[in-house]
Amino acid sequence: MQAVYYKDKYLKEIETKIEYISNQNDKCYIKFEKSIFYPKGGGQKGDRGKFFIEEKEFKIIDSVKDEKNESISILEFDISDKFQGETVKCILDWNFRLNQMKLHTCLHLHHCIIEEIGKKNIPYPKISSIEDGFAFNKYENSDFDIKTLEKINERFLELLKTNIEVKTYPDANKKGFRWWEFDKNKIPCGGIHVSKLSEIGDIKIDTSTKKSKINIKFTL
Repeated sequence: MQAVYYKDKYLKEIETKIEYISNQNDKCYIKFEKSIFYPKGGGQKGDRGKFFIEEKEFKIIDSVKDEKNESISILEFDISDKFQGETVKCILDWNFRLNQMKLHTCLHLHHCIIEEIGKKNIPYPKISSIEDGFAFNKYENSDFDIKTLEKINERFLELLKTNIEVKTYPDANKKGFRWWEFDKNKIPCGGIHVSKLSEIGDIKIDTSTKKSKINIKFTL
């Protein structure tokens, strides 16, 4: 399987062939020879979309990784394995993908700004999650004060107005390992992200603290 979602994350449609179909555990899994559907991982949800065999439409409700760590998609309804080898047209649910890319980038970017303003490295959030339309980082044993958080959030929102580049790429030595990079900051991540910060647009930030725990929520 060719992971086209890494080669061109902005590709919304592709023509390919069905590699295999598997109906198991009340779910129908389908694998394409070339896939534009990112599989769930790293807190990011799996892609959705649809594909066509001739004029018949089939809906993809999720994408996950198989035992080879490759993308397979889950269909809304079972289909016959007689379609294996068929040429199909795949269409990505682009709005859903774009929102996931924006939010995923927000999580990493905000963490980098915390380290920049605090002038020290801090542990990654205990929990990072990306939902439909919002995402959050949850930290434990953190010593943020309100004024520092306000300064961090101001810096974050300022950066969203810039065209600073965000890079994602595979590790040169470790197969299957990827990096996210912003300015001089690098975070291990196999997810999909926007290419420039200005693509993210308007974001609402909500911050709540309780004792040494902090929850930072980003809403599109």
